[in-house]
Amino acid sequence: MSRKPLPWFETLTDSAYALGAAAREARTAHQAAQAAAAQYDLDRVRLLDGEITVPGLFTPPRPHDRAVMGIGKALQECRDRMERLYADAALSYAYGTAWAIQQVLDGQEPPRVELGWTPEGHLILPTGLVPVPPEFDGLERWCDHGRFEQARKRWEACDYAKEYADELAGQEYLADHEASEMHQAYGDARGLTDAAYAYGVLAESALRYALLGARTRARRTHP
Repeated sequence: MSRKPLPWFETLTDSAYALGAAAREARTAHQAAQAAAAQYDLDRVRLLDGEITVPGLFTPPRPHDRAVMGIGKALQECRDRMERLYADAALSYAYGTAWAIQQVLDGQEPPRVELGWTPEGHLILPTGLVPVPPEFDGLERWCDHGRFEQARKRWEACDYAKEYADELAGQEYLADHEASEMHQAYGDARGLTDAAYAYGVLAESALRYALLGARTRARRTHP
């Protein structure tokens, strides 16, 4: 006996939840990689003075130095890789769920979140949602609408800081105050991925709110 296919709003909800699960996994992995790399920060590790002799080498190697630096380099590479994966997952979550909200509020019935990737595996940002999704009409009565808008504004501020810092970095000459502004902007932009993830969490709840009408109509049609 074949299973009855799920209605479009259920598969769309599952799609957004899967994006969130991917972002949570990547976030946890990034945090673990950050913590592991911090354990081998040379400002925190006391390197021992012992040396060994290796025939043919003029300068005797220090095995503790070699181990700590090798481990630190590997962990830094892992941390950087996890940072990229987390950024990709968080942006996919935020933009993908925002796309779903936009579709539902426009009266569409997409069965899944639609995203695009380049051949290199980079996210193609959805048309009409860049650089940061707009405030959506139709969610004003939702209890978390204020928090959702705050999260959107936080993401927008981080994105603006990155754009501004990149613009300054591309100039051939920077005055002292401009260099200071660039470093400050890059500091503010460090929260970009976390801001996108936080937006995605609330966007998932906003999507469930936006789907209430569709669920009600389905119950009336198929009691």
